[in-house]
Amino acid sequence: METTLTSKGQLTLPKAIRNALNLKSGDKIIFEENEDGTYTLRFKTSDVKILKGSLNYSGPKVTIKDMQKAIEESAG
Repeated sequence: METTLTSKGQLTLPKAIRNALNLKSGDKIIFEENEDGTYTLRFKTSDVKILKGSLNYSGPKVTIKDMQKAIEESAG
């Protein structure tokens, strides 16, 4: 998925990502720089209840390696 940085420095996260991560308006996102120059996004939440159901997965079993590969491919 792709998004565009506005002239005001703002991004809009695609709805599919917001839904998958249970993100709501006002949620905090933390950008952490890694040693290799890449960034990791973390989501700051004050209520663990919003995580309810986020681990439900009914698809085929995949390895962590497969998940990492899918993330890298979608990040482009």
